[in-house]
Amino acid sequence: MSKTDIKKIDAVVFDMAGTTIDEGKTVYRCVQEAIACFGYDYNLEEVVGRIGGMNKKEGIRLLMNNQSEVSEADVDNAFELFREKVEQAYRTDDSVKEKTGATRLFRFLKDHEIKVVLDTGYYRSTADILINKMDWQAENLIDFSITSDEVAKGRPEPLMIEKMVAYFDFENAGKVIKVGDTRSDIEEGHNAGCYAVVGISSDQYSRQDLLDMGATHAIDELAELKEIITA
Repeated sequence: MSKTDIKKIDAVVFDMAGTTIDEGKTVYRCVQEAIACFGYDYNLEEVVGRIGGMNKKEGIRLLMNNQSEVSEADVDNAFELFREKVEQAYRTDDSVKEKTGATRLFRFLKDHEIKVVLDTGYYRSTADILINKMDWQAENLIDFSITSDEVAKGRPEPLMIEKMVAYFDFENAGKVIKVGDTRSDIEEGHNAGCYAVVGISSDQYSRQDLLDMGATHAIDELAELKEIITA
């Protein structure tokens, strides 16, 4: 397949946790632990299922409001505790690593002049800890990253992708591929009008689950994305 064929794609927008970074659901365990300190009892599967891929403050608000009416001050306090927990975990946990093939895929995309973009339900400070830990910025592998605190509303709204489109002065997201592991990733990609919306399987969702949610393609490993790009 020639570079001309491949260059029909302007950019690939990747989710972070669970898609390009293997962090063992640390972020969701930290949500679970933080809200438990305020009396909200959820198991880990419920947390992942209800707020997977969402802006984490919006997710915490949703979980707390589901069990009782809460004030914004309560949400703020729970969220700040969550941020302390997750950022400390990401700084110190050596088991947090890139998903298999992430760096190789980023290099492949860069070699073919396709922009590599990260978007995430994290806040900027948390995302930067992970990006720096993976050495992606130092190796000049990331062209743009956007976090949910940098737009008015996070996933499944398309605002993060729309901000990326504006940054690069693309006409629209019609030559953009979105890759993620949750329903909100898939809905974000469709809401933004992406050319393809690719779900990557996990122990939470199978390939078929992701297709049933609306993904145009489903993969088990990041390396499989090359086949979609060059198809």
